[in-house]
Amino acid sequence: SVADFDLNYFWHWSKFTDYLQCVLTFTGVTGYITYLWLDSSLFVEMLGFLAVFTEAMLGIPQFYRNYQNRSTEGMSVKMVLMWTSGDTFKTVYFILNQAPFQFSICGLLQVFVDMAILLQVYLYSYYPQKPVSYTAHPASTKAL
Repeated sequence: SVADFDLNYFWHWSKFTDYLQCVLTFTGVTGYITYLWLDSSLFVEMLGFLAVFTEAMLGIPQFYRNYQNRSTEGMSVKMVLMWTSGDTFKTVYFILNQAPFQFSICGLLQVFVDMAILLQVYLYSYYPQKPVSYTAHPASTKAL
């Protein structure tokens, strides 16, 4: 449907087959482009950086949702602690083994995002904010 291409409804698919079609099309197009440009070291480096940068940004939607809600209620703190420990060990490994620079930078970025979420847990637990009135659908205000 038309709403499937409206950014306000992105990932709010009307049918599972629409979602599947989007993922398969994206995979096919990017796979073909990668095949065509595989001999370009600049393309391969950019693709690798985009991959590790995307992974480094995985916590940002949770951070933003916590900020919007002024709360971390419903979020698993244990999960974030596991993220933080894993990202810290991974980053130390990258640095000690002199992995390419983008791995260490993105690893540090991941640890920073994890720490920012843990800081939100502390701040919103010990210094509760005033409740924010929402006009959005109640389900959209839950933590991710």
